Amino acid sequence: MTTVDEILHRWPLRSMLARLNITVPERGKFRSPFRPDNSPSCEIWKETIRDRTSGESYDSIKCFAEAKGLTNAEAIRTLAAELPGRESKPAPAPAKSLTLPEVGYSQEQARAVANLRGLGNPGPEMAGAILGTLVFGKVGGFDCWILTDGAKRLAEARRMDGKPFPAIGSLGQRKSHTLKGSCKSWPLGIMSPKVTVPPGLPVVLVEGGPDYVSACELAFYAKREFLPVAMMGAGQNIHAEALPLFNGREVTILAHPDDAGLTAAKKWAGQLMQTGAKPKARQLEGGDLNDIVKLHGGKTVASLLDL
Repeated sequence: MTTVDEILHRWPLRSMLARLNITVPERGKFRSPFRPDNSPSCEIWKETIRDRTSGESYDSIKCFAEAKGLTNAEAIRTLAAELPGRESKPAPAPAKSLTLPEVGYSQEQARAVANLRGLGNPGPEMAGAILGTLVFGKVGGFDCWILTDGAKRLAEARRMDGKPFPAIGSLGQRKSHTLKGSCKSWPLGIMSPKVTVPPGLPVVLVEGGPDYVSACELAFYAKREFLPVAMMGAGQNIHAEALPLFNGREVTILAHPDDAGLTAAKKWAGQLMQTGAKPKARQLEGGDLNDIVKLHGGKTVASLLDL
């Protein structure tokens, strides 16, 4: 039984609501206890509150997080410390402050990224206009496309002219530049700045920024909805505070076609299994995802991968 399962077993939904002094009827619809709600839009289904207007679902952990103003990860740590036999651990040090330049977004810039990476327009437009993970700004004096997400834990920039960043100080020449204050192990895209991601929505996990934008193109053409997420390097473990965000989700890992990619996919799958996710690793053939989408087109690749 995972820690999350232990918490949900220890705190059934009705018990958690009583702990939080939240009163809801035994049956029927009621107003949301977590947002302004002019007409009853919530109901209890099994062990969750379902908000029919916002599309949100709240299990015991999320109810606790919302009521206490915590992230889901913080709520899990707090409730886990209360489990029998567990010792309270000091709270982790706060995340570094991510330094972002002044950023913006335009369809013209998104289409420039599509041309740069050999993609169709839907990928960058999905990332920028819908998910909010693609923005544009100057880094090191260069016009750049920047990937970040709602957690504000990671941002990675690439030049709009496709050239590498020059060496500076201890940094050598590099295709991408990780912005100051970033946490490289954070899975980019798991928290969208613009949309509320439904609990349980499947995830397609890829490696690197170009593959992330390519996965966004697949999401546009796929038969079913999924959330594109990227790890920014095969050597990174998935950050411990992000693991609970995968709980209960199907996760398709599209690994790079080399030993490092396959090793990374197996490592991430092992981490995800421990947190209650349902991972499935698939190794790509013929190049990384960006290469394959560039060659065959997003619609064809989404169909071939049965996404």
